Parts: sequence; C-alpha cells; structure tokens
Amino acid sequence: MNINVITPSELLKDIAEKKDLVIVDIRENYEIENNGKLETSIHIPMGDLVTKLVTLKNAEKVIFHCNSGSRSENILNFMLMNNLYKNNYYNLQGGYMAIVDL
Repeated sequence: MNINVITPSELLKDIAEKKDLVIVDIRENYEIENNGKLETSIHIPMGDLVTKLVTLKNAEKVIFHCNSGSRSENILNFMLMNNLYKNNYYNLQGGYMAIVDL
C-alpha cells in the first residue's frame, strides 16, 4: 500500500469548494514564523504528531504537509508501517513551498 498524495492545485480547489478537509502543518515553529502558514491549517510539529493523531477531527481528507513534502511523506510512511495510517490521509506534493509558488 502506498500513501495518498494530493497536488497543490487539487488542494486549492478543495479549499475553494469548502470540501471536508483538515490540513496539518507539521513544520517547526521557526518555519511558520519565517514563512507563514496556510490560513486553514492547524499546526502540529512533527515531533508531536503521533501523540496528537487522536485529536484530529475526522474529515474526508486529512492532508499533512511540511516545507517540501519530504518530512510529511516520511511521517506518513512511518504511520503506514506502524498501523497508524488511515485511508483519508494525504501528503501534499511539494509541501508548503509548492502552494506558495502557485
């Protein structure tokens, strides 16, 4: 099984259409302070994510992102290997910087 991926344009379309989404920004505090964040996202640093998974609202899509998509892909693969991954989890392809570049 592979992790689900969503493109930046698909995410922006889903946001515009007010789809049932939870967007989880797993970057560190300093990254958000330096680069900003998506208005609709919640911030849970990667180091806290596994322990806070139970606090996430259930949604049609739960989208995880970091700056480039690499760390969020790694954490989703970790969840997959440890039976924490759910079918509605997605990695944002290219991460936050891909959204900013659109």
